[in-house]
Amino acid sequence: MDDKDIPLANGKVEYQTLLRESDYTVAKTTVRAGGATQWHHHTNVSDRFLVVRGVLTVETKIDGLLKSMKVRDFYNVDPGIVHHIKNETEEDVVYIMVQAGGASDIVLTPAQD
Repeated sequence: MDDKDIPLANGKVEYQTLLRESDYTVAKTTVRAGGATQWHHHTNVSDRFLVVRGVLTVETKIDGLLKSMKVRDFYNVDPGIVHHIKNETEEDVVYIMVQAGGASDIVLTPAQD
């Protein structure tokens, strides 16, 4: 999958793959103000987010949980958990993401009610 052609995000989300192996990927993601991904889940991999600048909002579809992350905060989304991320601030958010646990996939799901 080419980092510039990920159908998951709007144009305000920029991915940069730092390392890709057969069963894990490390990427740097910048989310500009108003940037967001679509609701999705992964079959095999978990997403691990380490925020290094700004405040990232991670939403999951487990009991309507909304988690706001701050600089240096860490959050993990297990395989099968429907989630998306967004930047609700005026400043860029930068985070390092590690996906691990097997072959990476993106399964888009309908928007949350």
